[in-house]
Amino acid sequence: MNRPRPRFRPGLLVLAGALLLAPVAPSLASAATAAEAAGAAGAAAPPAVVPAWTPAPPTPSTTPMNPTPTPTTGPPYPTDYPTPTPTPTTALRCSATWRLVSDWPGAFHAEVTVRNTGTSPMARWAVRLTLPEGQGVRDIWNATISSTIDGVVTIGNAEWNGRIAPGASTAFGMIGTGPATAPTLSCIAV
Repeated sequence: MNRPRPRFRPGLLVLAGALLLAPVAPSLASAATAAEAAGAAGAAAPPAVVPAWTPAPPTPSTTPMNPTPTPTTGPPYPTDYPTPTPTPTTALRCSATWRLVSDWPGAFHAEVTVRNTGTSPMARWAVRLTLPEGQGVRDIWNATISSTIDGVVTIGNAEWNGRIAPGASTAFGMIGTGPATAPTLSCIAV
């Protein structure tokens, strides 16, 4: 079976070749010079090829490579957690009273009674003594000293006397130094 041969047009082949080579052509001026040279030689000059899109040269970035972090107005997480304030029912469940047992020059013996004034049992308690100027705590029994900061001594229950039933009380003793005046007391029940 005889099929007709396809006819190639030389102009289309040149155009297809030029389109494939257009990205590597050095410039539009050199393509025009080649076309003029071909026309001067008497050959049919291929049409000038102009690329439809020319990539723009990269522009320098104005953003620094290592940007400085923007300062924030505060830390993202709180650094100081608020101290829970005891509710009035907790604060009223406990009372502490001070009693001078004996004193001598430069020291004294005192007893502090802790009473449950609430309607439910207490599991633990603590008493804060704000000491007068020149007063200190040298020894203690039936309790433990939790902290001493700027004249305020925090005394907590011992292992055996933390639980106090409603209306009941416990006591701890102390040997103090300095004047035998009563400190300011506050009681916290848990």
